[in-house]
Amino acid sequence: MKLTFVHDGPLVYDDKGNYYEFAYHELYERFSYLADEIYFMLRTKKISKDRKYTLVPKQVNVVSVPNFKNPKLYFKNKKIAERIVEQQVLQSDILVLRTQSSIAQLALKYIKKYNKPYIIESVGCSWDSYWNHGIVGKIVAPYMYFKTKSAIAKAPFVYYVTTGFLQKRYPTKGNTVSCSNVVLDALDEKTLTGRLEKIKCFDPEKKLVLGTAAALDTRYKGQEYVIRSIRNLVNRGYNVEYHLAGGLTAQTTTYYLKELAESEGVSDRVVFVGSLSANEMANYYDSLDIYIQPSKQEGLPRAVIEAMSRGCPCIGTNIAGIPELIQEEFLFKKGSSAEVERAICRILEADLSGIATENFNKARNYERTKLNKKRELFYDAFLSTIK
Repeated sequence: MKLTFVHDGPLVYDDKGNYYEFAYHELYERFSYLADEIYFMLRTKKISKDRKYTLVPKQVNVVSVPNFKNPKLYFKNKKIAERIVEQQVLQSDILVLRTQSSIAQLALKYIKKYNKPYIIESVGCSWDSYWNHGIVGKIVAPYMYFKTKSAIAKAPFVYYVTTGFLQKRYPTKGNTVSCSNVVLDALDEKTLTGRLEKIKCFDPEKKLVLGTAAALDTRYKGQEYVIRSIRNLVNRGYNVEYHLAGGLTAQTTTYYLKELAESEGVSDRVVFVGSLSANEMANYYDSLDIYIQPSKQEGLPRAVIEAMSRGCPCIGTNIAGIPELIQEEFLFKKGSSAEVERAICRILEADLSGIATENFNKARNYERTKLNKKRELFYDAFLSTIK
């Protein structure tokens, strides 16, 4: 059978025709359970040489759709996109649509026209996604929210990455599963032991290493509020360093966050680690004393789960799926440096060893074997409906 995964992407490619991604880890392995021929239908663009991505498996066939989300390109590219999407839907046996995607919304029209079996993956809130993208986003947000809500409500099979947030905001009458897109290899108890030893020696007055893993030019990720909190934390007596893992998603020549750190007078305390490969992330989380997820929008953030799997104490905004991961007393309101500061102070006064242990044990829920069983039962129910 032929399966097509539909999302906006983008995938990036190099001069040799290799495709790379930073948001679709392990999808080929997952979809191989459903079909033996896998296609990704997304936007594509040329890769920059200074960023790290995950190589897309050679077995994945890529169908490139031109960008029609940009108002300047809409009339030029919309008809081209429609022809490509319709043809790919017609040739597919199964489709998996990921929400917050204009291409997925377009594909849904042709899925219904040709009566194709499909699954919707609900990975984030359309309202939050568009609302946090300037004036145009705020205009589009209500429309995309209701389009997404309607699509999920009518979908026969919905794959939610949260345990409650998205289910409540985007309910469906269809068959559902709650299963994270973040999949961890079996956790090693030595990781927790190492973290607990690190906490025993921890003195925030000597050194306090905070960290975030997210794109550096995506303003809704909220790193700016951590940077704005640093001066007050130093005044409280903490020797703060803030490490930012991540690169730029666009061909930008300057870092807004770097300029902000300079204007705040804390550039010597802000370390831009750069883009890290998946294999390098474990060491990054191990180097931190506290992981911070200061986002204004999310689904179920991969970075928080990965940090928890390293026993790292975490704080984050009280939005989307983050409260499903982080203890309530260490959540804070989005868009406020004062809230970040208070949350850091709260967690520093708490039992860090207990928090580390709780986080590590909670991360076990995202181990591969547990999630695979849950996911495969859902896929079996879906496959049983295909004639």
